[in-house]
Amino acid sequence: MNHANFFPFERNRYFYGKLLTVRDFEVEQRYHCSKRALLNRLLHGAGVVCGLGVTASDESTLMIESGVALDYQGREIVLPETLFRKLQMLEGQETLEGKKDAFLCLSYAQEDVEPVNATGADAGEGQQFDLTREGFRLYLTAEPPAYQSLLEASGRENVSVLYQSDDLILVLSVPANVCSGEEFQASVLVVKNENTPPVQFTLEGENTFVESDNGRVRLAWRESREEKRCVYTVDFPLRARALSDVDSQMFPGSCELNVELGSHHYKNYLTVEAAVHLCRDQEDCRMRRQRLDDLERHLRGRELPIYLAKLELIHSAGGVFVGSVTSLPFQQSVSREAEQGAGGAGDFTVTTSVRSLEYWQKPDVKAVYQPSVGALHLDFGIPSPEQYDYAVAHGTVDLTMPGGIRVNSRVFSEEIAHGLGAGAVDVRLSVEFVDSEKEETALLCGNSEVFKSKNIKLSPPWVEAAAVVYPERGTMRIGLWLHDTVDGNLVRVHYFAQKPERDTSRILSQRRVSLSVTPEFSRLSCRGKLQFQADVVGSEDKSVIWAVREESGGAIDRNGLYQAPELPGTYEITATAGADEKVTASAFVIVE
Repeated sequence: MNHANFFPFERNRYFYGKLLTVRDFEVEQRYHCSKRALLNRLLHGAGVVCGLGVTASDESTLMIESGVALDYQGREIVLPETLFRKLQMLEGQETLEGKKDAFLCLSYAQEDVEPVNATGADAGEGQQFDLTREGFRLYLTAEPPAYQSLLEASGRENVSVLYQSDDLILVLSVPANVCSGEEFQASVLVVKNENTPPVQFTLEGENTFVESDNGRVRLAWRESREEKRCVYTVDFPLRARALSDVDSQMFPGSCELNVELGSHHYKNYLTVEAAVHLCRDQEDCRMRRQRLDDLERHLRGRELPIYLAKLELIHSAGGVFVGSVTSLPFQQSVSREAEQGAGGAGDFTVTTSVRSLEYWQKPDVKAVYQPSVGALHLDFGIPSPEQYDYAVAHGTVDLTMPGGIRVNSRVFSEEIAHGLGAGAVDVRLSVEFVDSEKEETALLCGNSEVFKSKNIKLSPPWVEAAAVVYPERGTMRIGLWLHDTVDGNLVRVHYFAQKPERDTSRILSQRRVSLSVTPEFSRLSCRGKLQFQADVVGSEDKSVIWAVREESGGAIDRNGLYQAPELPGTYEITATAGADEKVTASAFVIVE
């Protein structure tokens, strides 16, 4: 990496009689500017210090608030006043044709101002500039960020792009150092468009150092329909096994990625390069991070801009317009000590995620606190809107036509049961007739006057049908209004009745959770150990709660490792599904 802007640090050495030239004064400026920029980058990082929020003033104008930012070389970028900029006025607007979204970027810029005559300059250099003015560059780009460089510059480790398309981008990051037996988080950055269907993805593969029932890690996420953010991070809490001084890959082999976007389904097998070291304890983790925390790590991403906003674009004959604005999408901001509270204990971050539950499930919230990094993650479970199913019945009723003149007469059926029981039902009626052109039976639904045309040879009867429903008795009556003469003595009316009912029973039957335990029967010596496995089917929640039914029947931990008691006998091991406490399974151990 080129650090020419910072190193080496050289300053003037003054002595009596020294001839000062332009070079000496440039060295003086460069020394102080480079020192300040280096401290800015190492102590504060890069990003927005204050202000610089972006909103849409109208469909073609952006408002950028005044503020200050530090770029990835530690240089200060200052917007002294609020700016209003038309899309057509911004640099890079010509690259937006046909693009769904774009990014508004901010970077450091400077220019020479105040031209003056240069006395004594070489030929051709008679004019110079008296000042260099520091400023900024605002520009638009339709190119997505280099996500790996962007996240690594913000301190993320083991960054891998899992999926990238015009509608969705998924980027995984995993800590490089994990404390043995403690929780840590794998994170996935989700970048999508406003009109992208709800995102659903799973990433699953074998793993040797994360606690799991089957030796695999499964990261599953289903976006709630209420989720309106276009850029956010999903954190998956995991727990490391009680191992130490072990180096492993997050997914030693290939892992399976499944992505669903509406009707689009994507499946692929990926190789994710994510090396993780399991440390003995927190002190070991701290020492290891300190050894790896070198200058090169802090000076990454020197050419990255500050992404002030993600813009959803609308194209029309009149040009390009702003659909929606996501301000500071990648959270490039600088943490300030003044905002850390009186305790001065350092940064404390709170992240959230939302899970979509079935409508019959209760809302819940899970909290994961990591004191080592000062992070609290809240995972909210929100029930989806209630669903309904419909019971349907179909039948026919024959109505006897009156004698004599039938024009403008009415006929009615007796009270009949529609077959759906008590309650409100929706009834639709159709009248059977013979289509003489096709020589087949047809059903008239709606007004027959629609088909009275010279262009179609069709003559359904000119009648109107209606029904009266009696909700308390589960019955109805059907009537016909004859606008014209009807051939024959009978008119057959078909009815289609439907009744809404709650979907709970059907969903529960289709998604019924089942649980099995292996081995089912075992023999074990006193104080011996045996590993049980539980297989949960019908739920994404694979967790189980283990227990020994007899008080003196030994002990079993949360991972299913059973230790027999000293007393021989037959003991029952029970497993309860975390997804449904009513679902249980048993295994039996004969201790000899």
